[in-house]
Amino acid sequence: MLALGTSCDGTISVVFSTGPQDFQVDTSELDLLTAFRDDDGNIRSVPCGPMGMCPPSETVTLTCERDVCDPAPKTVSAPVGTVIDVDMLLSETREVISSVDSYTFEQIRYEVSLNTLTFPVNDVEIFWGPEAATAIDPALGVRRLGTVPAVAAGATPSGDVILDPAGAQELSDYLVGRGSRVRFFAQTVVDLDPGDPFPEGEIRTSVNVTVRAVGSLI
Repeated sequence: MLALGTSCDGTISVVFSTGPQDFQVDTSELDLLTAFRDDDGNIRSVPCGPMGMCPPSETVTLTCERDVCDPAPKTVSAPVGTVIDVDMLLSETREVISSVDSYTFEQIRYEVSLNTLTFPVNDVEIFWGPEAATAIDPALGVRRLGTVPAVAAGATPSGDVILDPAGAQELSDYLVGRGSRVRFFAQTVVDLDPGDPFPEGEIRTSVNVTVRAVGSLI
């Protein structure tokens, strides 16, 4: 849905949204084998060996922390929704707006619709990138757009994404001067300790970006 407004200086503003863009993360991405699960359903505490040595593992990096082998933090990333075509979202305004001079990201809402995780999720960073971007990599033009606050185990909150002003300005500049098709990514760091509940479950989240485009009347 579009909302149109005009001003005395001959400009027009259009407010529109991307619609909910979904992403999902489950614990299979952590590569923590069931061998690390103790009889109480927690992450097994394995004492460090001589000179701080830990058992070798092909899937998990273990470091000796306080005489116990501790799984290293794991960065988890996921694509968010599909490609956003801003020109298509603004197609209904082509008869009244000649060009867009700027974009303002008025609100980014997030909603956790499902959360069966046995551990809390740290802040989730939301990134934007050109359509061709395949991963969160600055060399591919990917920039941070905002942050979803940490989510407690099993919680299903909703609220506002904390906007990154620099990343939002770069996205506006990109949409004005270089392209109209972008995609989003999500990334968080999972840091589990021996004795924590063994990681199980999944989390599903959506983000919906409300945008104001300002341009000139035809």
